[in-house]
Amino acid sequence: MDEPRRVVRIGTSVDVARHDPLVGLRALQERGSPRSGPSRRNVRRVAAAVLVVALVGALLAGVVIVVPRLELASVTVQGIDDGAVVRRDELDDLEIRASADGVAVGALAMMLNGEPLQAADDGGALVARPGPLLRHGENRIDVTVEGIGPFGDTTETRIFTAYLTGPSIDVPAQLRKPVEGDTLVVRGLLDGAVGADVGGVPVDPAAGAFRVELTAPGTGVLVRAIDANGTIEQRTIEVTDDPARPDYPSTGAVRVGAAAWNDELTREAVLDLARQGRINAVVLDVKDESGRVGYPSRVALAVEAGAVRSQYDPAAVLGELEALGVRLIGRVVCFLDPVLARWAWERGDRSMVVQSGDRAAPLASGYGEAAFTNLADPAVQQYLVDLSVEAAGLGFDEILLDYIRRPEGSIDAMAFPGLDVPADVAVARFVRALRAALVPTETELGVSVFGIAATRPEQIAQDISLLAPHVDYVAPMVYPSHWGPGEYGVPDPNRMPGDIVERSVADFHTVVDGSGAAVVPWLQDFSQGGVTYGDTEVRAQVAAALRTGSPGYLLWNAGSLYHGGGLDPAFLGP
Repeated sequence: MDEPRRVVRIGTSVDVARHDPLVGLRALQERGSPRSGPSRRNVRRVAAAVLVVALVGALLAGVVIVVPRLELASVTVQGIDDGAVVRRDELDDLEIRASADGVAVGALAMMLNGEPLQAADDGGALVARPGPLLRHGENRIDVTVEGIGPFGDTTETRIFTAYLTGPSIDVPAQLRKPVEGDTLVVRGLLDGAVGADVGGVPVDPAAGAFRVELTAPGTGVLVRAIDANGTIEQRTIEVTDDPARPDYPSTGAVRVGAAAWNDELTREAVLDLARQGRINAVVLDVKDESGRVGYPSRVALAVEAGAVRSQYDPAAVLGELEALGVRLIGRVVCFLDPVLARWAWERGDRSMVVQSGDRAAPLASGYGEAAFTNLADPAVQQYLVDLSVEAAGLGFDEILLDYIRRPEGSIDAMAFPGLDVPADVAVARFVRALRAALVPTETELGVSVFGIAATRPEQIAQDISLLAPHVDYVAPMVYPSHWGPGEYGVPDPNRMPGDIVERSVADFHTVVDGSGAAVVPWLQDFSQGGVTYGDTEVRAQVAAALRTGSPGYLLWNAGSLYHGGGLDPAFLGP
């Protein structure tokens, strides 16, 4: 006669199946200290051993074993689908939530591209915002829940694409509201876009910039751009009756050449101006019009091209000026560089040099042959960035770019290898890149520009609307002797220095209004055109510049000799 059969059901109890995903294993871990209590691995080993013993015992006892379908732990991932595309404008909002359910749920963990992903515990679920950690292109997130005892781990995977790049838009933060009947001119840079609109007006992004006139802008202008991957970028320009004033200090500065600083008499004359409170800043050449670097630079290209001259010690200069409370501004002459241009041409690096229209020879200009380097060449641009960053690291308070332009003359007679956008756009992009390189140093940046650039930017590739959002100040060279009769309604600018300075500088304020940049003009302390300049003429220019709202001025004399009587300490304020 058959003996009665005992039935043992092997599986998980209802309590285990409903257990909180993170509580079960944690409870086991918390029963003892890390030193005395069982580890997770030991718990799983013990559970497995107990199950094996039970099975063997049941079999030996002749027990019929009924094994139900074992439901392993399941993982739910929300916030990202397999095969999804996440664009740059969506990264900040990307949130991934993972939870687990099922049999013998243990610890839950997330991995991003093979590395642990930190996530917050939200009631048993894990929540992560991986945006800043994603890489451009394919990414993989694995969410794993550990099984307890004989139950293995369960992993859910999402493979998706992230586009970390996208179009860029560079526009001023604010624009002054036009008077009734006038239009609002919106100018800005576009990069990486295949489509864009400004205030609802479509623009062609192929040129890398746009200019739109709006008749009824309201309180703001929305600028949007989209790239080939579908990433959308947008900026809103505030239109206001009262744009914020730039935060730039009261400044009275004189420019000193590297060789002039090395001359004791010239240097002492400049320091005396500082001691008398007539100046509070010195513009000292880092690299001048000849292409020479005035101190022992360690920039590799400066050394290799033979540009380095040891005419002053930056540390010594800083020590003298700081003792007098005087800021040091480093003047970096950019694309006028005979040293680098001739060196590059002779060694065959001809793309670094502006060439004649037929590209047969270096461009011949009023500065000589092979005087201008190519504003579109990456090596030239990097050289200027390296010099500027080095000077900032040496302690210069500001970097002031000069000759940040193309040569004068018809652009059709010039060749710029690699130039794929208008020259003014290339110049603005370069200034933007240099500014970005200076950000870690907290060094301020200015650009010296032609006096005509406010109204005729195409003549020298200096578009103030494109440059101003990337600098702390614009320094227009409004030397009275450089204006022709009748400019700005002034019959004889050279003999009427206050009139021409006030009117021309006011024009620059209009153009940069709302960009965040100040206007700090270059003024004339030299005689030219048959008119002798002295204290009176200098004083008239300074007063005129300040009447426009400029926070200061920069004074130019090629020999670094200045009329201190024209510099009233009261101009600099308290």
